[in-house]
Amino acid sequence: MTDSNSPPIDIVDFKAERYSPDGKAIVVSFATVESAQRRSYALPVQALYGFIADLQKLQRPSEATATSDASKTQAKMADPISVKDSKSVNIRVPRKWMLRSGPPDRPLVIMVFDPQTEAQAGFAFPEKAAREMAAGLVKQADALATREAVKPKPN
Repeated sequence: MTDSNSPPIDIVDFKAERYSPDGKAIVVSFATVESAQRRSYALPVQALYGFIADLQKLQRPSEATATSDASKTQAKMADPISVKDSKSVNIRVPRKWMLRSGPPDRPLVIMVFDPQTEAQAGFAFPEKAAREMAAGLVKQADALATREAVKPKPN
């Protein structure tokens, strides 16, 4: 609940309709359980960025306890490995990753590295690109395994 004593109104549909003519706001519309009529609002783009940041920081009630225990454990671990290669590309080794599919109206494969951390980064791929990436990952993993297999073992 917010600062007021009234309960929140349940939104059943939320859409981004368009940018305002000056591009500084996004017109969004809502449908609620209390009214079938949609209401539109102009949301400043900067406020939207703040809202997205707030969403990324939120935890579901069931995750709050598990995440706090995990964060204590992760705090004891070393920082993720960071390397700068010869072509000046920053490379980080994430601690965790996850895959999801996008909603039906956005058919994408979504890959998120270090989910629910400040280092969180995500990428979305159409089906063809996701398949090409998967094939490329398998090929590179096989090459790495072959290289490791022929490496001399220390006595």
